[in-house]
Order: sequence, then C-alpha cells, then structure tokens
Amino acid sequence: MADGRELPDGTAEIEASGLFGEVTARLFDWEISYTADEYIRLLDTFSGHLAMEAWQRDRLYGEIRRRLAERPDGRLRRHWGAVLRVARRRDASAMP
Repeated sequence: MADGRELPDGTAEIEASGLFGEVTARLFDWEISYTADEYIRLLDTFSGHLAMEAWQRDRLYGEIRRRLAERPDGRLRRHWGAVLRVARRRDASAMP
C-alpha cells in the first residue's frame, strides 16, 4: 500500500490447508480524496463511530471540518487496500 503498510496475501495459509493448489494473490491499493462532508458520511458507516455518544461524534466531526477547512484544497486523502485470492480446489480424491 502507498502508506507503507502491507496486506498479507494469505497464500501460505491457503496452500497449507491442503485443499487448494495454484494459489494466486493480487494486491490492490487506491486513494480517495474526500471533502469534510464526504468523509464524515463515510465515518458514519463505521461501527465505532456509530457507537460514540452524540456529543463525542459532534466534537470529532466538528474538528474534522475545522482542520480540513484549514487545508488549501479542503480535502482529506485516504488510502484503501484489498487482496484478491484465487485458488484451484484440489480434487477430493487427491486430498490427504
């Protein structure tokens, strides 16, 4: 990922199961730029934010709006990542 963290591809665990062969993993990463309102709408989908007391959420969201308003472009950039794993199932008769 662009921020230096890496997602585990999981191929070793899949191969170790003995159920699959020809394991391939492909990592995808991308960046999305959000306005304050767009980012807050995203945060409203996360359980941790939904579980906050209303006053805590209002304070957090107010601070996000304030800080992003100080930026020249008023935007926040967030990196996302995903791993696609594809493996061929071994024939049941060949399984250990």
